[in-house]
Amino acid sequence: MQIVIYVLLAVLPLAFLTLSIYGLLRRFMAGQSKKSLFTRHFVTAGLVTMLMGVLALTAAAATGDAATAEAAVEVAADNSRGLIALSAALSMGISGIGAGIAIAAGAPAAIAATSENPAAFAKSMILVALGEAIAIYGLVISIMILGNI
Repeated sequence: MQIVIYVLLAVLPLAFLTLSIYGLLRRFMAGQSKKSLFTRHFVTAGLVTMLMGVLALTAAAATGDAATAEAAVEVAADNSRGLIALSAALSMGISGIGAGIAIAAGAPAAIAATSENPAAFAKSMILVALGEAIAIYGLVISIMILGNI
């Protein structure tokens, strides 16, 4: 049983990701939009990653050895710390990207509004500051996440 699980750990990711890339290229040649194609590919990659985690835990549990089970728990604890750090990095990074997009859209509009009507400066700066607040919220959330390590 273990040998089957280990073979699946080696073969399944390659098969799923190869088929995903093949489907991505086939649909791209058919004229489907890049955004939906990449979304589908990243969802497939995420599902393959979750499947490989389940198979790895199954392989560790299939041994039935107490020492191996304790080692699997230690590895899972190390992985959980890594996932906590990754989630903190993602919350900060994605909120920073979102803030950049918001400021890129709001700042030119604020400059244009101020050039037409100087009295609109305060209102337009509030809208730009709301875009910057997104990054601050992401920073606060990442600090709260890192507090759990």
